[in-house]
Amino acid sequence: MFKKSALDWWREEEARTGLVTFCRDLDLALGSGIPEGMITELCGPPGSGKTQLCLQLAVNVQIPQQLGGLQGRAVYLDTNYGFFPQRVQEMAKACHNHCANIALLHKLNPEETLAGFSEATALDNILYSHVTNCTQILEAIAVLQNRLYDGEKIKLIVLDSLSFLIRNTNTRSMKRVKRVHEILTLLHKLAHRFGCVVIVTNDVTTRISDVDGGGGERPDVPQIVPALGGSLTHKVNQRIFLGRDESHFDAQSQAPPSYVASIEKGHFLPSVTVAFRIEPAGIRGVKREG
Repeated sequence: MFKKSALDWWREEEARTGLVTFCRDLDLALGSGIPEGMITELCGPPGSGKTQLCLQLAVNVQIPQQLGGLQGRAVYLDTNYGFFPQRVQEMAKACHNHCANIALLHKLNPEETLAGFSEATALDNILYSHVTNCTQILEAIAVLQNRLYDGEKIKLIVLDSLSFLIRNTNTRSMKRVKRVHEILTLLHKLAHRFGCVVIVTNDVTTRISDVDGGGGERPDVPQIVPALGGSLTHKVNQRIFLGRDESHFDAQSQAPPSYVASIEKGHFLPSVTVAFRIEPAGIRGVKREG
């Protein structure tokens, strides 16, 4: 007991490498990308970019350590057929070209530096499984745990989407709470034990407030809130809300639409919102004017 001090924990966190999103502002807001060893929730309505960001992370986790990456494999647990191999290949090609340029910038040999990461190997380094119920999720986590204990370098676990699975397989609210707690407890243990990045996606729902909570909220006003309630909120370490930025939408423009990511629960900044785009090459930041 008491074998580590707060300074020891701080040094360990400083030594960890975050998983970059390719949106620089979001990476900086998170510290150095999405951190290892904890669960990050991506929450938002359909079309807000949750799955696109998950696919991008499944590619980025393979970036070699020499270029600041985690150089690991990804596990993708898909509940709603949102995984698109062709889209992953598009992102992998753009990511590989970007990494080759970075290698040249640092006077490294691109062929040697990127020997284990290419467009061809990108899909092979993503372990995919379609799961339709909670039993299959628990079985997949058990298999994943064994592979991690066997030394396989899995650095990213994606569950897309947790809310779709829970809400479509459990009708009783108490059973939903129990299942969410069970699944996330197991994932949190794996994240902490093996330093994995764990991503879960969640939908939103409408809540009608019938009382004044004292925070300036008017009663009977609908609020957009994360699905699955407080049972999920207490089990995730970070929550990022994703959504479309309709303020600058122009149907005549050829530019891709803008999206926003709001960090509602994090470890570095209390609350911050950044803009990003979903381009053919993948997730990218929005260039600042001037």
